[in-house]
Amino acid sequence: MTSVNQSEQGSTRRNAPKYRRFSVLALAVVFAADIVTPLGVAHGILYLLVIALANQTRDRDWVLRMGLWSLLLCSAGLLLADLPDGFPLVAVLVNRLLSLIAISVTLTISLRWLATRHALDDTRRHFEPSAHRLQQAQSTLDMLSHQTGIGYWCYDKARRTFHRSDLINPIVGLSPGEPPPADGALGFFPEPGRSQVVAAFEECVQNGKPYVQQLPLVTRSGQKRLVQTSGRPLFDTQGVQIGVVGTLEDLTGTTQSNNRFAESARALQSQLDALPVTVWSALPDGSIDYFNQALSDFSGVPRETLSTPGEWLTLLHPDDQERCVQTWTQCIQNGKPYDIQFRIRRYDGQYRWHQVQATPARDINGNIIKWYGSAVEIPESAVKV
Repeated sequence: MTSVNQSEQGSTRRNAPKYRRFSVLALAVVFAADIVTPLGVAHGILYLLVIALANQTRDRDWVLRMGLWSLLLCSAGLLLADLPDGFPLVAVLVNRLLSLIAISVTLTISLRWLATRHALDDTRRHFEPSAHRLQQAQSTLDMLSHQTGIGYWCYDKARRTFHRSDLINPIVGLSPGEPPPADGALGFFPEPGRSQVVAAFEECVQNGKPYVQQLPLVTRSGQKRLVQTSGRPLFDTQGVQIGVVGTLEDLTGTTQSNNRFAESARALQSQLDALPVTVWSALPDGSIDYFNQALSDFSGVPRETLSTPGEWLTLLHPDDQERCVQTWTQCIQNGKPYDIQFRIRRYDGQYRWHQVQATPARDINGNIIKWYGSAVEIPESAVKV
């Protein structure tokens, strides 16, 4: 497509001087014919040929110039040519007025068509680098997919289309080479996981927010699988988001069981304690079962004390406690991700605003087996409560 467009543009540039000469020659010939012919003959219409030839240059300035000259010479012909025998003056004037109107309409249409064409060319030139980058990403994803055994996919934001590697087909139960559904693989996630992953995908498309989620998937044949899906924004060289790239990995049948998440959390506890951001986890009923060291350092409260059920609530600003508990309870009941802003007391007694989020992890049957969350301090200007 790109090479065809470039070839067409190159041909137009090469032929433009030729069409300029033709349009000037046509303008002279039509004017000469107009002034030596009785005015009753509608030679004024022949000026349309001048505009048509000028239009082949794809140069708006040249078309406008030839159009204005056509209007001027067509008007001059009314003064220089002889009146025909047997034609009333009114008929001659109407004839010439219609010619001027036809020239004006043709000139306007040509200028608008060229403006639209130039706008499309500019848009094409803008998207060609993005399309090339997407093609490179797709080729890289296909190669990585075969090397790692993980299904990769790519979403084109401009065209609203999905590209996926062949390894996604067996995960969702499609035949080799079968075209993907319109929504990629989103339709294979049952509720409430589907709403969760769709919301995360839309957030990534609109705001460039990456995500990683583990949740159940139901294949075309009805088989349940536990998968991990992820998405991250893809940007062009100017920093404009042009799409989303992601993975789909089948976790079913691996050595990880339904306790995979809890075991991983315990194995990573020492690394999590070194993070400056508060991370935490909760049981399916909402009971907090883990805080990393960052919350204790921020609040000045020993971890042993914070581990007491409900003790973490004492760190919240009194005005935020009821709203926090109510929102958390609703998320526990409906399984939707937790996203809220509230104030946490610092070791010096000051309350600082935090963005607190949590995502449920599910087993192959869609049951929540763990909640994983974080709490990040934010400036007061970012508070939306």
